[in-house]
Amino acid sequence: MNNKLNTESIKQLLNRSSTQLDQPTLARLQDARAQALARFDARSTAPAFAWAGALTRSGHTAGSHRKQYYWAAAVLLAAFLFSGASYLQHLSDHDNSEEDIAILTDDLPLDVYVD
Repeated sequence: MNNKLNTESIKQLLNRSSTQLDQPTLARLQDARAQALARFDARSTAPAFAWAGALTRSGHTAGSHRKQYYWAAAVLLAAFLFSGASYLQHLSDHDNSEEDIAILTDDLPLDVYVD
């Protein structure tokens, strides 16, 4: 027995099986197929973030999810700004202890004091 089925053999099996179904069942299957294809076409042509709108069908309002997205975006933006600012401050900080010791011990030349 051949366990490997290709698309052609599956198609033949389904065609043979469909002849055994009654007319109302075939009509419901055609309607279900048409609805599935319509939803598939709608999703394939939808914008990139259309999946976010699908969350509103779960019983929540669109406004509450939109507010959550805005809050999440604001928190992420604040985190990025804070981390960037602290990184830049860390780059600009340098150790002044050697200059301070040199000033206190009068080891610096006079040119350093003149601006």
